[in-house]
Amino acid sequence: MPKRSPIAAFIVAALLTSILGTASAQTTTPAPAGKTVFTIGTLTDMVSPNPIKGTGAAEYETFMLAYDMLFNFSPADLTPTDGLAVWPPTHSADGKTWTFKIRSGVEWSDGVPLTAKDIAFTYNFINEKGLGAFKQELGSVPDKNAFEAPDDTTLIWHMDKPSLTPEHPPYVPIIPEHVWGKYIDDQYTPKDIKEVPNVPAVGSGPFVLTSWTQGQGWTMEANKSYWGGAPHVNEIDFRVYDSPEALKLALINGEVDAAEALPPGIFDQLQGQPNIATNVGPSGTMDDLAFNFVGKADPSLQNLDVRQAIAYSIDKQAIVDRVMLGYATPGDSVVLPQSARWRWQPDQSQVIGYDPEKAKTLLDQAGYKDVNGDGFRETPKGDPWTLEVLTISDWPNSVDEGKLIVGWMNDIGIKTTIKTVSTSKGYDLWYAQDFDMYVWGWTENVDPDFILSIFTSQQCGWWSDGCWKNTSYDKLYEKQRTTINEADRQATVNQMQQMLYEQNPMVVLLYKNDLQAYRSDLFTGFVKTPQPQGYIFYGWSPVSEISLRPVTEASAGPSDASSGGGGIPTWVWIAVAAVVIVVVIVMVRRRKNTSDTE
Repeated sequence: MPKRSPIAAFIVAALLTSILGTASAQTTTPAPAGKTVFTIGTLTDMVSPNPIKGTGAAEYETFMLAYDMLFNFSPADLTPTDGLAVWPPTHSADGKTWTFKIRSGVEWSDGVPLTAKDIAFTYNFINEKGLGAFKQELGSVPDKNAFEAPDDTTLIWHMDKPSLTPEHPPYVPIIPEHVWGKYIDDQYTPKDIKEVPNVPAVGSGPFVLTSWTQGQGWTMEANKSYWGGAPHVNEIDFRVYDSPEALKLALINGEVDAAEALPPGIFDQLQGQPNIATNVGPSGTMDDLAFNFVGKADPSLQNLDVRQAIAYSIDKQAIVDRVMLGYATPGDSVVLPQSARWRWQPDQSQVIGYDPEKAKTLLDQAGYKDVNGDGFRETPKGDPWTLEVLTISDWPNSVDEGKLIVGWMNDIGIKTTIKTVSTSKGYDLWYAQDFDMYVWGWTENVDPDFILSIFTSQQCGWWSDGCWKNTSYDKLYEKQRTTINEADRQATVNQMQQMLYEQNPMVVLLYKNDLQAYRSDLFTGFVKTPQPQGYIFYGWSPVSEISLRPVTEASAGPSDASSGGGGIPTWVWIAVAAVVIVVVIVMVRRRKNTSDTE
C-alpha cells in the first residue's frame, strides 16, 4: 500500500502507535480486581488440543499461544524474524547443511529448560514417525537423525538435496522431549500419537493450555516466565457459541470481550454499536468445494468433464455478493492473493467462469444425459445419478454457500442433495472417506509449500481433501522444494497452480476476509498482523494477545515493558525497528528520485 505522507518522523510514530495501541479517551469500565481475563467468543471449537492431530484455525490459534516455533513471523510483513532461533540461519556451500543459533534461557511451562535438543527431537519425531501433517514442512531430509543438537544452543538441519526449505519457517510447534519422548518408540503408531489428550499442555509460549471442555471452550493461563515478555492479561478464555446471533449478543452484552470469524451479516449489525470496534482482516482463508476420489465417493467425480461442469455451474461473484456481502473476492488459484510473490492467475483464455451452458455441454459429451425426461441426468449406463454436498455448520458461510451450489448443480441437471454436519462430524466423514464433495476451507501459510503439499499423493489420509493423486504433480512438488534458485522455484510453483486449476481436484470459491470485533471500552493494545490491515487475533503471531491490556492499564502509561511486568516482545521491537529503517530509506529515496526528475 503506498504511503500517503513523505514525512519519516510521522511514519515512525504511526508504526509505534500501531504496535503499542491507543489508549481510549474515555475509560468507562474500571480494570477488574484480581485476575484479568480476556474472553474470545468463537463459532468453532477445537477438534483436538493435540498438536499432532489438530488441523483447524481454533487449534492453530491455541498452538501459536501455547508453543514456540523455530522462527516468528514479523507482525509488520510476515517475514521471518527471531524466535527460538536467531534469524537468519547459515548453510553450507552446497545448501544441504543448515545451522541455527538457538536462544538460551528459555523454559517450558513446567520449569524444565528448553534447548536445541527439544527442537531436534520435535523434528526427528515428526520425520521418523511419518507424521504427515507436519512432515512436509521439513523438506527433503534423511529418514533418520536429520536433525541434531551438538549442544544446547546449536541446531543442525541436514537436507538430502540442496533446498531453501529452512528459510521458509516450518509452521511446526516445538514440543518438549521430556513429555513426548516416549512416543517415538515403535510401539506407538501415528494413530496412537494423535490420541494423546495433551490437557493440560506443557509448552513454552506466552500462554499455557490448562483446560478444554468439548463444545464449550478452553482456557489458557498467562506464562509469566515467557522469554518474549509476560502477557498483560492473566488468562484468555475461548468460549464456543452455537449460533452467530448468540455470539453477537454476547459481545454487545459484555459476556465476551471479542468475537472471531463473524458472518458478514452479523458483522454489519455490529458496525456503529456503542463500545464495539470492528476489524476487517485480510483474505487469509479460501473457501472451496473439494471433490472426493476414494472411499464411498461417487465414481463420476473421477471424470474431469464432470468436475469442470460443476465448476462452470458455480457463480462465484454471486457467492461473494449474496453470502459474503462483499467481504471476499472470487477465487481461482489455491495460493492466496496476500502471497502475491508466489501467486499464479489464469489469463482470460484459461478462466473457468460461470457458464451453465458450457457445463451442460460438458456433461452431454461425457454421456451424462436426462434419458427419462425428469429433468435430471442419468449415468452413461442409464442408472440414477445423485451427488451430495457436505456442508459444515460451524465453518462460517459453508451452509449458505452449499445451498447456492446445490441449486446451481440441480439447474444443470445434476440431482444434488445437501447434508450439514458439525466440524467434528465432518472430520469423521473425511477420515472415513465417506462423502462426495464438501464446502470447507483452508487457512494458508505464508509460503506456498504447505497449500501445494496437500495435493500430493503422500498426503492422502493426512492433509489431502479427497486423495487426488497425480504423479506429474508429485514430481513438480519435489522439484520446487529442492531448488535454491527462487526464480526456478517460482516457475515450478506457477506450473503447479495451473495444473491444479485445470485438473480441478477442488473449486476455489473465494478468498474471504476475517471479520473480527472487540469491546473497545474494555481492551486495547491490539497489534495487527500483518501491517497495516491485518488480524488482531487468530493471526500469524502471538504478539497481539501478549500486548492487549485493559483500557485502564493502557491509560496509566506504557511502563510495563521497562519494568518487567510484560509488554511488547523484544523480537517485535527488532522487527519494527527494521521496518522503520526500511521505510525511512524508501521515502528518502523516493523524494530524491522525485527531485531528480523535476
